[in-house]
Amino acid sequence: MLNSSTPSARAASRRSSGGATALAFGVAGLVVLVDQGSKWLARRAAPDLPVDLGRGFGLRLVWHRGVSFGRLTDDGELVLAVVCVLVIVLAVGVFVAPARYRLGLGVLLGGATGNLVDRLRLGAVVDFVDVPWWPTFNLADAAIVGGVALVVLAVLREART
Repeated sequence: MLNSSTPSARAASRRSSGGATALAFGVAGLVVLVDQGSKWLARRAAPDLPVDLGRGFGLRLVWHRGVSFGRLTDDGELVLAVVCVLVIVLAVGVFVAPARYRLGLGVLLGGATGNLVDRLRLGAVVDFVDVPWWPTFNLADAAIVGGVALVVLAVLREART
């Protein structure tokens, strides 16, 4: 085992950390691409929506100007500013957080960026996945939840060691 104070241990740690950073940003980019592509398809299919997929599941086009659960719908500029700051903080976090958190932060960054792109381009977030027990959402929203879950799992795993 290498002593963390030796030059070779520090170099190995930097290499590992750099790989985790590249993976996180790669995943973030992929999340944005898939999210934006799915929203493009949903907007294109708008004349045919809603679509019932059975058992309460469906596709329905909804535009949200606020944040989760319809809050702050009349505060578009404030929401945009907060989301911009959040995306910047997450991007910096990918660089400075320990490597074990970076994948989750990358997924979270991709989701937040996907919804930010909607706000900047369209003035609202496009939601289209309709399930019976939850408000309509999109893939970026799912990535945000998944990213938070990955970070929480990394914290819990660290706490066990």
